[in-house]
Amino acid sequence: MQKYIKAIIMIVVILALMVGGQVAPLAVADQLNLSENAAIITMTITYPIIVIGGGYLLNRFLFHQRLPLIRKWHFQWWPIAYAILADVLIYLVSWVVRTGFHSSVTTMNDWWLQLTFTVISAPLVEEYTFRGYIFGALDSIFNQTATIWITSFIFGLIHLSSLGKAAWYNAVFLMVAYTAMGMFFTLVAVAAQSMWASFTAHVVNNLLIYVVGIWAAVSNSSSMLWRSLTGTLVGMGITAFLIYRFIIRRKNDTQPK
Repeated sequence: MQKYIKAIIMIVVILALMVGGQVAPLAVADQLNLSENAAIITMTITYPIIVIGGGYLLNRFLFHQRLPLIRKWHFQWWPIAYAILADVLIYLVSWVVRTGFHSSVTTMNDWWLQLTFTVISAPLVEEYTFRGYIFGALDSIFNQTATIWITSFIFGLIHLSSLGKAAWYNAVFLMVAYTAMGMFFTLVAVAAQSMWASFTAHVVNNLLIYVVGIWAAVSNSSSMLWRSLTGTLVGMGITAFLIYRFIIRRKNDTQPK
């Protein structure tokens, strides 16, 4: 029971740090009357420090364990290939159902600030949070299959904030689609036994999404929302299945009994 309580504390606190890590720097910047660009720069730098640093201290205090998917980084091509495949499937399905493609490089005067946060800072924080601290906490009490599913579900849950102005009933579809995305990243990390593999895939995924700008449709139309999320569900779901079938399952089958 004590491990379950510790896991719940870890999940609740680390998710709170994710929210606070974005809100607090912007609030401080607003109090100091900083410009929008200065506020974004501040958040981009402090967000990883708050979340990753806070999670590290919390993990040391609660579990005193080495996180199972934290390994020394080394470059691998296959997470990039799978991320590209997933996004190609997303765009293909979204195009078939006639989702509009829009540029997302319109939300800031200096596009490179948003690019830095979207492609580097946010993936780093999310990978440490989900494939690092949350996966490690759950792995201490569940088997790997359950840990993968619960981690993916929590990843989908936290992304309900992306619902924006869309109707509330789209929340279920949004949850399923982002759970599929969480499953993809989690299986990449498990297949490589390294969070840095999923970080690589996450960076490539966010870069492609940013460049194509398909998610600009989400805040504009609920009909575009379900079309875009159909692409996410199908694209990430198929690619996650391929990783499980041809990498993880093959590894398990070849291991000595």
